[in-house]
Amino acid sequence: MIIHLRKFVFCIFFLSGIFIISCAPPITHYAKVDKVLMQQDYYSALELIEENKEKYAERNAVIYYLEKGIINHFASNYEESNESLSRAESIMDELYTKSISKQAASFMISDNIIPYRGEDFENAMVNLFMALNYIGLNNKEDALVEARKVDNKLNIINSQYEDDKKNIYKEDAFIRFLMGVLYETDREINDAFISYRKAEEIYSNDYLKNYGVSPSSLLIENLLSAAKAMDFQDELSEIQEKYTNVNYMNPARKRKMAEIYCIHYNGRGPIKAERSWHIAMPDKYIAKIAYPIFEKKSYQISQSKITLKNLTSDSSFQFKTDLMENIASIASMNLENRINRIKAKAIARATIKYLATTAASEKAEKQGGAMLGLLAKVAGNVASVATEQADIRHWRLLPAEIRAGRVIVPPGDYEGKVEFVNAGGNVLNSRGVERFTVQAGEKRFLIYQTQM
Repeated sequence: MIIHLRKFVFCIFFLSGIFIISCAPPITHYAKVDKVLMQQDYYSALELIEENKEKYAERNAVIYYLEKGIINHFASNYEESNESLSRAESIMDELYTKSISKQAASFMISDNIIPYRGEDFENAMVNLFMALNYIGLNNKEDALVEARKVDNKLNIINSQYEDDKKNIYKEDAFIRFLMGVLYETDREINDAFISYRKAEEIYSNDYLKNYGVSPSSLLIENLLSAAKAMDFQDELSEIQEKYTNVNYMNPARKRKMAEIYCIHYNGRGPIKAERSWHIAMPDKYIAKIAYPIFEKKSYQISQSKITLKNLTSDSSFQFKTDLMENIASIASMNLENRINRIKAKAIARATIKYLATTAASEKAEKQGGAMLGLLAKVAGNVASVATEQADIRHWRLLPAEIRAGRVIVPPGDYEGKVEFVNAGGNVLNSRGVERFTVQAGEKRFLIYQTQM
């Protein structure tokens, strides 16, 4: 009997160990990270991530590099951001050739014990933000390389799934728009037209229906201008007929002007949380089925308005940003696309644990009597419920949305301010735009981040 009890005690410690390693990583430092990000204190945010590096562990290395990458991007540390995002991308790629043994263990214990390789949409967002980093570095060529990767990745990711299980997020309209701007910068107007046209199609046929994002007037203005520059009369008439209220600048005049773009990252991205239900088996064993969901976070700022002043002529130019990328909705929809697969795996895992517990209980009862059998069943059931945790790991610091706006101005020296307003038009925050100079034909990007 003593031998059986020793085995039982060992079993309890073993199951406790499994529980510990299957837990999701501690995220207690994120409250502090959110607080300093609200104040645009990016240096402190990076310090917090670094101080808590050990909490990520090897299986959460992707998250560590994603978080460092996005904070450095917000801080305009574009080279450092690309270093971290590139490292995250490399690990993600390695994990796609995943270990069979670790995958098998996730069926037995929890998805949390296997290395996190990122959601499908997160994989694409890595290259989107790397493209924006290169734009910040004024490296248009490498920005286009990263932009093209977004489309390629989404195609490769979707090719893994059966026709009736493919992701809705299969093309990115915002990155197509950015590609158009980059092509236009290099005077590759035909490629710019193709990118703008593709972006308009994705917004109209995909983004509007799934994420509530329609083609912005900025996109249509650029599309019309490119069509005019290429003398695509049929396409020009077709677009004007569809968007009767959008005007555009003649391409010849546009080339003599400068364009100021504002990119605004607004709000906090959605947070993963666990949902679960319990099933009572005939023998009173309780099976737990857990799965993740994305919970959207509320934010007050709904718009950004920019005022620029020409320091020579004293003329003022105002423009606003439009919603171009609803990351919160993309994240929620992307997870929803695979939730049935997640639930099916959780059910299979619960079944395996139940059968294993039942077999162990029967063996314990034969060797040590009814009491030991009951203790084994209770211990197995407790361990089964404790280790059944939804995988709620994700790229936590992504913004909820990306907004963009543009104004066309004469070349010269400018300064100004950006106002961030709520739905009622009240200014909640503002920032100054430091003096800068733009030349004819130049495209300048101003990038801001808010979490309010």
